[in-house]
Amino acid sequence: MRNFWQAGAITGLSLFIFCAACTSGMTKSEEPGIASEPEDMMFTGEGAAADFPEARNKAYADVIKKAVIFLLGRVTFDNNKEKIEQEMLSYVQARKYILGETGKAPQEKQKKWVSNLRNEEGMLVLRMNAYVNISKLKKDLAGMDLSISTEVKAEREEEPAAQPANSTDLSSLTFLVFYNKNDSALEKDPDQENYAKWAVDDLDRELSSLNIKTFDPDTVEKLARERTLLQESGDGMSVGLALAQKVYAELYAEVTPDVTYDGNKANAILNVRVYIRTTGALVGTFEKGGQQYESSSLAASIKMSMREASKKIMEELRNNLNDYIGGGRFYFIRLTGVKSFREAGKFLSAVKNMDGAVDLTLRSGSKEDMIYDFNLRYKGTPTDAVDNIFNSLSDKEGFEKLDLKEIRGNELTFSIE
Repeated sequence: MRNFWQAGAITGLSLFIFCAACTSGMTKSEEPGIASEPEDMMFTGEGAAADFPEARNKAYADVIKKAVIFLLGRVTFDNNKEKIEQEMLSYVQARKYILGETGKAPQEKQKKWVSNLRNEEGMLVLRMNAYVNISKLKKDLAGMDLSISTEVKAEREEEPAAQPANSTDLSSLTFLVFYNKNDSALEKDPDQENYAKWAVDDLDRELSSLNIKTFDPDTVEKLARERTLLQESGDGMSVGLALAQKVYAELYAEVTPDVTYDGNKANAILNVRVYIRTTGALVGTFEKGGQQYESSSLAASIKMSMREASKKIMEELRNNLNDYIGGGRFYFIRLTGVKSFREAGKFLSAVKNMDGAVDLTLRSGSKEDMIYDFNLRYKGTPTDAVDNIFNSLSDKEGFEKLDLKEIRGNELTFSIE
């Protein structure tokens, strides 16, 4: 019996020593009170510069800078800023840590450009959401003798990592809605124009709820009254298309309302046709009606029915827009400073074979003006397209001075001078 208890005591002691050894071998990230890091994590980076390549480079570097600060804390980053910038914050180095840049990544973890605009100083400001390979970044920081301290958790709570802006592919669309001025009903009944304007307001509201960029109705109405636009529409171009050309909308819609009423009982039917501005292709035709409503006033009854019709249209239109994006959006590309058709051919070949490109065709060209225009069908946002075009041409002779001159909706203008 004594031997049995002695054996049990020895076994228990051995187990205690073994467990103590396990505890002493814990890494700091596994210690109680110290949060372990995820395998990857999203950050939002921003870059501002006179040209696209430099703004893009700064946005990439900003993403990794924020990831490093998340891991090390701001004090450690500031104390080693020069070393970290040299080793990790160039465009080439930063790409190694961003998912989808040098290897495969799930679609939901691909980088997304969320804005591109020129500020008051004329600088191009780019913002992107990107997932960072935290495990790889942490390992490389350790190789630089930079490790996570126990104070970092508190520092993270005081200054959390930047959270990405809410963005979807639909949010990069620009969409102009206007009523069909050629509708004969507008001439027969002056009230029909008011109904049409109400329909435009409702559709704009529904589009905005999907984060799609629309245009202020009052501004659009003012543009529609301009003499030059009326002249353009008189040449056979619809007013909707002429307006869309003015504001560089990627898509435009023309809405025709059909309103019937009896006293204060009214119902509205909306007919909406949606087009791609640069090609004239029809995205879809929709006709939906609201129920008959009765209210204290005729206007209120019409608006209630019209609002219901707008919501029904948007349910179908959203599916069409997702199909449009999924199949490849249509872009107009202008390349200036082209000295020969051979250079235009190089551009066409490189861009046609880049990731995401569905098709690229030469639209027109002028050796005298050194301008060539192309139609591109591409699965991605305008900024994605620009980024990919730069990557595809970065090692091509004759394109060392490639620069982005303008992004206007789905119109992209490049120069190689």
